[in-house]
Formats: sequence, structure tokens, C-alpha cells
Amino acid sequence: MDSQILLNAKRDIPEYFNDFKKFWDSTTEFYTDEDLIDCYLSTLLFKNLKISLNHIGLNGNDEILNELHEDINASFFHSYFGNYRSAYMHLRSVIELSLQFIYFLQHEVEYNQWKDADFVIKHDVLTKYLKKHPVLKNQKCENVISEITSYWITFSKHIHAEAPVFFQTQRESSASKEITREDFGKWKSNHLKTTYLLNKLFIYFFREKVNSFPTQNRDLLMKRMRESDIEAMDEM
Repeated sequence: MDSQILLNAKRDIPEYFNDFKKFWDSTTEFYTDEDLIDCYLSTLLFKNLKISLNHIGLNGNDEILNELHEDINASFFHSYFGNYRSAYMHLRSVIELSLQFIYFLQHEVEYNQWKDADFVIKHDVLTKYLKKHPVLKNQKCENVISEITSYWITFSKHIHAEAPVFFQTQRESSASKEITREDFGKWKSNHLKTTYLLNKLFIYFFREKVNSFPTQNRDLLMKRMRESDIEAMDEM
């Protein structure tokens, strides 16, 4: 039996690779230059945030930023293969780790407990805390946190497969093994909006330190900010 399983594995796995390669190529062709710039820029958020914070002496939570960079890249590349459900799972992880990152900056005891798998903070408790944080306790920041939560709820439905509509196998692109405008468009919209909101929250949180960030890294982070966002920040 083992020899037959091995034979089948060596036959089938290259076929899976061919399917992935076909979808990857179709995604590559589907991307416009503008799409690619926007989506790839989003994958650079956490890398540039880490460089910026390290520059001003904040490096105690780098392992979270490293994982965030890995998560956002995983979402990006899973979408290239058409594995959209997995891509959404990584987006939820991005939200959770981003909010925890802000929390742990000022909670060293809890951070060390968390590293030992001895501390868990639920999403609703975490967001309530952040909305009361002196730096974020204003309507603009509270609205951003609430909007982030709405995306967290949506992505949770994919993780828990709350209905067939959230299944990988129910997507048209999964059945046809070809990229579709609807599936790609939904992922792209969620990817861009999630990273936009998190980037905005980080900029608002570190607004007193942003001008101390290295110029190139600061410019990449600020590129996602709208004029109205900057005006709102100046009023805080």
C-alpha cells in the first residue's frame, strides 16, 4: 500500500503545482500596474514600520512585526494561487497581531506572559482598551478601530466557515481553476482596506514620533494616508 501511495504522490503533486502555476500566471496577467503598486505597497507596511520604530529605539516587540510582515505576504501570495480563504485567514491574523502590538508596547508583563503562552486578550476587551488609550481616545481613532473590527468579524467567518459562501470550494475561481474578477476584486478590496486602516491607526498612534522616522520609510507609510487623514491627525 505504501508503494502505491508514494507512486500516487509523485504523480499528483506535480499536477497540483501545475494548477498553482497556471493560476499564478493568470493572476500576474490580471494585475494592472496600478493594482500591483497598491497591493505590493501594502505588504511593505510592517517592514517599514519596524525599521522606523527601530530607528527611534523601539525594538522590544520586533517578533510581532516580523510575523505581521510574514502574514501580510502570505495573504498576498495565497491570492496569487487563488487560495482566497487562506488569504483572508492571514488578514484576520494581521488585524489581531497589529492591535496586540499596540497593547503590548506598554504592557511588558503581559507581553512576557504572552510569549510563554500564558496570556490571552480577547478582541472585544482589546478594542475597548485601545479606544480608552489616551493617545487614541478621540472619535477619529475610535472610528478606525470600529471599522477594523468590522473586517475582523468578516474574516472570522472565513476562518470558521460559517456558511458555504465562505468556503474555498464555493468560489467560481476554485471551480474553474482560473482567476475571476469577482473573487480577485473582493480579496483586493479587503486587503487594501485592512492595511489602509491599520496603517492609519499606527500613524495616529505614533503621530508624535512620525517626523523622527527615516525619510524613505516615513514616506512609504504616509503614502497610504489621505489628505483628510492628515488633517484629522493635525487636529488631535
